[in-house]
Amino acid sequence: MRKVLFVTFASLMACSACSGGDTYTYWTDTTENQIQRLDEASINYEIRDDEIWVDEEEMDKVVACCS
Repeated sequence: MRKVLFVTFASLMACSACSGGDTYTYWTDTTENQIQRLDEASINYEIRDDEIWVDEEEMDKVVACCS
């Protein structure tokens, strides 16, 4: 019985670790001003086709510093 519980627990832990990818949300077109503000606030972002995409988990922080 313990072995079954251990295997089940280990499987659940392995599956939950696999889904930890970052999700990005479109913020605005790329400008030096916006990039500078994001850098100063230490916010994760990506530049895609001259658009700024920010980490979805940091969206509240983005709105507070860069609006």
